[in-house]
Amino acid sequence: MASRRNIYQGPSSCYGRYEGVWVPGSGVTPEHLPSFIALIMRDVYRGWGYDETCAKVPVDVERGISRLQYLIALAKKHSGEVGKIYTEEALERLYREYRMPPDVTEVRLAGYRDVLDRVAKEVEEILGVRVRKEYHERNGVKERKAQAMRA
Repeated sequence: MASRRNIYQGPSSCYGRYEGVWVPGSGVTPEHLPSFIALIMRDVYRGWGYDETCAKVPVDVERGISRLQYLIALAKKHSGEVGKIYTEEALERLYREYRMPPDVTEVRLAGYRDVLDRVAKEVEEILGVRVRKEYHERNGVKERKAQAMRA
């Protein structure tokens, strides 16, 4: 059986490994919640994403809602009752008005320059919020060779 991975958060997540973009930070907190919502909604729009083994899976509205609902449990685990309540209220607004919480004007995403700009544009179009980008350098000999050849 393949090992379970974080789907969205961190460079070793499924998104980090296969998309070159990820939610920065650690845990589902009020600060990071909008970034998770952004990538889940992107999966719904494009119709696919990853499961916890990083296998490509279809993501329809039902699976998207299921992933959004799971954020409530993770928020409680990572940031307590306050985080849980904030997440519940944010998701209610998302379902009702298709908007982020009123205090959210941007989401944070991290990743590699060559893909982060494209993904940020998609997210901005889907949710109508600005994406604050945190650029990272690719590591590894293969990546450095590829960059040198492009230069």
